[in-house]
Amino acid sequence: MTSTWNDLAELEENKLEEKNLLLIDANNVAFRYLHRPNFDSFSDDYIRTISSLGKSYSSIRTICCFDVGASAYRKTIFPEYKQNRKVERSEEDQARFTAFFNCLKDTTEILPFEHYKFKGIEADDIITYLVLQLKSQYDNVWVVSSDRDLYQLLDNNVHIFNLFSRKEMTVELLDDQFGLTPSQYLDSRIIEGDKSDNILGIEGIGQKRSQGLIKEYGDLDSLRNVLPLKGRAKYIQNLNAGAETLNLNKRLMDLTTHMQDAIDMSENPEVVTEVLESALEKGKRFND
Repeated sequence: MTSTWNDLAELEENKLEEKNLLLIDANNVAFRYLHRPNFDSFSDDYIRTISSLGKSYSSIRTICCFDVGASAYRKTIFPEYKQNRKVERSEEDQARFTAFFNCLKDTTEILPFEHYKFKGIEADDIITYLVLQLKSQYDNVWVVSSDRDLYQLLDNNVHIFNLFSRKEMTVELLDDQFGLTPSQYLDSRIIEGDKSDNILGIEGIGQKRSQGLIKEYGDLDSLRNVLPLKGRAKYIQNLNAGAETLNLNKRLMDLTTHMQDAIDMSENPEVVTEVLESALEKGKRFND
């Protein structure tokens, strides 16, 4: 059964004595205000929300990770990445959009929390770096995001909370809901693609079928080792001919493998590396 969280101020007894790290997918959380009356003045509410999250998850350290433009790495290897998000807006919608991002920019300047943003690097990559480097230093790492790409980071002490659905995701819940491990979930996503990011999967294979293939063969490498599959179904033919699509999607979606590539291809990789290494040192001081 999926866990729910009905009240930002509610504390769970088993979290009270823990030393947890809270990582915020900051743009993702902010988008909940885009269609609200306070779309241009949400700074105080945003800060209160993150503070409440920190209390509820017994966070001794809270880090907000921001997007600043699309990933330079992903745009380089796939220029159509997120191109589907460039839509024509009415004058009213554009004004709202502009006011929203102006408020978000102002919010970053008054945040009382540790936060990071780097041009050409997405929050997913910053979060991945911090999870992999810091998870051993905390009882639990909680990531606040509705982005399913981050499910691949789930571990025994790495969990996700979706503020929009108010549901938690853990390794156990992922297995209960999909019958997959985090790495298997990623493999199924590579086959399926991600329409929200304009990443095309194997035509004719959606979520249910991609997950079924991974369950049957164990992982993507094992599936690829037995290709071509026999069968006249169009989706099987597409899968047999889909090596290039699978290779590209892995490079686009496998955060743990290609996070460093994303950092190295940012606008100022030396600065990014220096700042993130400093964040790791700061983590040691939090735990002393």
